[in-house]
Amino acid sequence: MLIDGHSHLLQDPSGRAFGSVLIFPNEAKPDSSRTLALVRALLKARGVRAVAAHRRPTAASLRDADLAIALGGDGTMLRVARDVAPRGIPLLGVNIGTLGFLSATEASELRRCVDAVLAGRFAVEERSMLSAEVLRGGRRIFGPDLALNEVVIRCGEQARAITLSTRSGERFVADYFGDGLIIATPTGSTAYSLAASGPIIDPSLDVTLIAPICPHTLTQRPLIVPAHLPLTIRLGKRRADEVPAVLASLDGRSGCELKVGDEVRIRRAETPLRLLLPPGRSFFDVLRRKLKWGHRQ
Repeated sequence: MLIDGHSHLLQDPSGRAFGSVLIFPNEAKPDSSRTLALVRALLKARGVRAVAAHRRPTAASLRDADLAIALGGDGTMLRVARDVAPRGIPLLGVNIGTLGFLSATEASELRRCVDAVLAGRFAVEERSMLSAEVLRGGRRIFGPDLALNEVVIRCGEQARAITLSTRSGERFVADYFGDGLIIATPTGSTAYSLAASGPIIDPSLDVTLIAPICPHTLTQRPLIVPAHLPLTIRLGKRRADEVPAVLASLDGRSGCELKVGDEVRIRRAETPLRLLLPPGRSFFDVLRRKLKWGHRQ
């Protein structure tokens, strides 16, 4: 668990050995089948039950799982986080994709990694998630749904600037006019928000990032607000005849088409993701290794 910036070693909450592991393979990856077979064999040899969730996992498999393993890249991790975080299941990422920013290990290190995890020699970091819902006329039409990286509200196919009135708790923040907004967790600060010139945030901080997408003013820059205060974002319009096409999406998944007057309500999810990482790994080490952060050309 990440407390005051420090990770704690993994311990099964019941005090027993891991009995069942739920594996999420990304079947679009070329090495997925081979890596899945290897993980199953490693777990079986150690007396651990392995269950593969090729699509959405069943309620029973989630209830019985002591650990989840995602085989893929960051997209796979984002998808799996929605299922396992509400149940407090620790998630181990095995990178068979490209960047693998959230992954704990590469497929080439799988044997040593599995042994270390089962022996309790891995650290758990709690990563905050977002919960989002859409209200139309006071009635919920979407959600609540979860995102590990970000909730994005942006203009659709018409590619015209949109107006988003934003509040943090009871406080009015701003009327944003531009291509949209990115509402990101610290984990998501290295994703879409970073491409929109947002800051990198240490994941141990309890904050939420508001990053405007191509704002039509140079003075509206990315803003960091307290995570415990919910955000309310209302779609407005500047002209009476304006009918903007706007989409709210979570972690790149298609979400909800918005109409003028709709409110997107975003809050910190009740349960964080329990992310497994090698003990002693520094967030800044990952930045340097994965993003070449601070490297001179």
